[in-house]
Amino acid sequence: MIKITNLFLFLCVVYIQTIKADEKLKLSDIFSDNMVLQRNTEIVLYGYGKPGAKIEVNFIDEKITDKINDKGEWKVKLKSREAGGPYEMKIYSNNENLLVKNILIGDVWFCSGQSNMEWQLMHAKDGIEELKNFKYQDKIRFFTQQQIPSPYPLRDASGVWQLCNKENAQNFSAIAYFFGKKIYEETNVPIGLINSSWGGTPIEIWLDAKILKGNNVTESILKKWGNLSDFDWKKWNYGKGLEYKIEISGLKFIPRISDKKPLVVRLCENCSGDIGGSWYSWAKPGSTASYKNEKDRGIINGIIGFNAWAGAGTLLNNNGVIDLTDYEFVEFGVRGNGKFSLSLCQPDIEDYDFYTSQDFEATSSFKYIRIPIKSLKQGGWGIAKSFSQNAIKQIQFNIKSISIELPSVLYNGMVYPFTNYKIKGILWYQGESNAERAKQYETLLPLMIKNWRDTWGYEIPFFIVQLPGFMQKREQPSESSWAELREAQFKAMQNMQSVITVSTIDLGDENDIHPKIKKPYGDRLAHSALVLLYDKKGPLTGPVYDSMEIKGDKIYIKFKNTGDGLVFKGGDLKGFAIAGEDKIFKWAKAEIKNKDTVVVWRDDIKPPVAVRYAWADFPECNLYNRDGLAAFPFRTDDGNK
Repeated sequence: MIKITNLFLFLCVVYIQTIKADEKLKLSDIFSDNMVLQRNTEIVLYGYGKPGAKIEVNFIDEKITDKINDKGEWKVKLKSREAGGPYEMKIYSNNENLLVKNILIGDVWFCSGQSNMEWQLMHAKDGIEELKNFKYQDKIRFFTQQQIPSPYPLRDASGVWQLCNKENAQNFSAIAYFFGKKIYEETNVPIGLINSSWGGTPIEIWLDAKILKGNNVTESILKKWGNLSDFDWKKWNYGKGLEYKIEISGLKFIPRISDKKPLVVRLCENCSGDIGGSWYSWAKPGSTASYKNEKDRGIINGIIGFNAWAGAGTLLNNNGVIDLTDYEFVEFGVRGNGKFSLSLCQPDIEDYDFYTSQDFEATSSFKYIRIPIKSLKQGGWGIAKSFSQNAIKQIQFNIKSISIELPSVLYNGMVYPFTNYKIKGILWYQGESNAERAKQYETLLPLMIKNWRDTWGYEIPFFIVQLPGFMQKREQPSESSWAELREAQFKAMQNMQSVITVSTIDLGDENDIHPKIKKPYGDRLAHSALVLLYDKKGPLTGPVYDSMEIKGDKIYIKFKNTGDGLVFKGGDLKGFAIAGEDKIFKWAKAEIKNKDTVVVWRDDIKPPVAVRYAWADFPECNLYNRDGLAAFPFRTDDGNK
């Protein structure tokens, strides 16, 4: 396990000393103007002040007094309230007072996961349309948690409650926004939405690492963490990132034959001789990067956050292409600090899934790196494209942060700070970063749900977005890691109370891991929440596989959650595959029988033994119930041949 004990103690001492040195009356950041407090449950309020001083809280018709402890911390509990507002809250201590205005009491939702939950309204296609005709929603409020990893559990959230106006909504999570809007429209209950998400993160850093001990399935994670070099938090520019500087020189392509000269890339604009172009830099929001040229040396420097990226690139020959067919290696000198990779980019790749090298480490000692061009590989974010060495349009140096995959860092920094704040439920959209470890995810997801519930102290309803379709369509049925991950997400609903998985298999984008249409995700989450928690009539989810029966040469698949009956959209019923005793699956014919059954067969498979539906990375499938909710992918076999 990573050794952070000494630093942990050091930070705790500094933290406590800071409180005592300040001693000003203060609320935790989660309590601010425009906040939403959870209705129909005890309200827990906490903050800081002078040790030993009296604290008095006045809210509506209630007055509570208490004493600030010797650490300068205080906590009071207010009685349960019905939905309503706006209200004001007054707090007094040591001749100081605080006034919190425009408070609503309603339902608070904690929205978390990776990039698709983080995805902002202004970057979604239907979000852009929503913003064109935006109507201010006084009864909906937003809180966006800053992306803060931490070696120890933080007491305070970091952010502020915001009104649901156009300016704030455009920067908020699109899925959370559409969810909250739908819930409010159907219930008229004020809605508070907390977005605490971070793109590209695996599930294991969203839970307390202590709960992984003693579990055979998670031993490999603990072993990986244990093999990492100690992470020095003292060097981390806390809350911002790690300062880096990488200096590149002598960039050139080495030919296959010795009598041909290397092709030199000039690290400047409007260079004469060999090839050059327009160099530029970029950075993920929240990080900074700059690029400059010094005597044929390219220098990239700045600050980069955890799990972020930045870098520099050149548009070769003023955005033309060059032919590298006769060249075998790319070579350059480098020194500095930080990890980086090199990419060669070609015009037919539109989604940044370029051919890229392994990661390298820049050090203070100057060194030459020679990379075989044939060793470059695509990252797997989009449809695979053949490497076109004769059509290279760009060279990129991708600067990478220190990996965020450290024990508990997002549980500590982005979950724990909210666990004294009462909430109605949790929305979870994550799994892309664990798609190759589905069996492990089957253990990790329930562990995380239990971990969060234990820390909050009650059985919070949990709503999971099942991963949509992504990557290439396949001509024939095949195994799929993404299908297995969806199965793991579905099993959480099967095995745990008040856990609902929502099928979105039909909402994906073959070419983009970030589907740009987000409203249907929010609406389906809202539908399940309304049925489970707000007494809305209708099926809780889309159709769920229940049982199978073999009759002659056909298999009858029975479904639950069919509502007013099964339907399919467009053309023939698609997505079903069938296998005989050899367990080789082939596409099958299928038709709906009665309200809850699908009959599946194939003339050349006798007798049939198993059926799969939508079992692919990006399946063609079109089975729904009449409420428009997509059927869940499933398999009747166990996957073993």
